Amino acid sequence: MIEHRVLSINDLNVSDHPVVYTCYGLGSCIGLFITDRSRAVSGGAHIALAGTSDTGEYPNACEMIDQLLNGMREQGGDLSCLRAKVTGGAHVYDCSPDIGAFNTEIVLNYLVSHKIFIAATDVGGRFARTARFNCKTGELDITTSNLKMYSI
Repeated sequence: MIEHRVLSINDLNVSDHPVVYTCYGLGSCIGLFITDRSRAVSGGAHIALAGTSDTGEYPNACEMIDQLLNGMREQGGDLSCLRAKVTGGAHVYDCSPDIGAFNTEIVLNYLVSHKIFIAATDVGGRFARTARFNCKTGELDITTSNLKMYSI
C-alpha cells in the first residue's frame, strides 16, 4: 500500500517505503523530491525561502536540503546515487525581485554542487502548481492554477 504525505510550507519528509508526496500551491516556493532508487529511500520538501527569513524563524533552502539529505542517510539512503525532480519557482506576484527565480537558482545550484543528479525540472512561468511525486514510479504529476495537467 502506498502512503500519501502532504508537505506544507517549510515541511519535509523522508521515507523508506512507497509514498506519494504532495505540495499544494507552489507559487514562488520550490517542491523538491529526491530518491535513492537502489535503496528505496525518498524525500520531499516544500521550500519557501532561498535565503534566511528576517526573524530567522524559518529554514532557508540549503538548511532544508541538508535536513532532507541527513534524513535520507538515517533511513539507509546512499547519497552518492540520488536523483532529484524540482518544480515551482513561478513569478506569481508582480513585484521585484523575482523570488521564484531566486529560489530556483539557489536550489538547483545546491543540488549541482552536491553532485545530485537533476532528473527533471518544471520551474518558472506565471502560474502556481500542485505537485504529486510518486517515489515508487518516479513520476511527478503537476496541475497548474490555469488547469493544465502533465507529468515529468
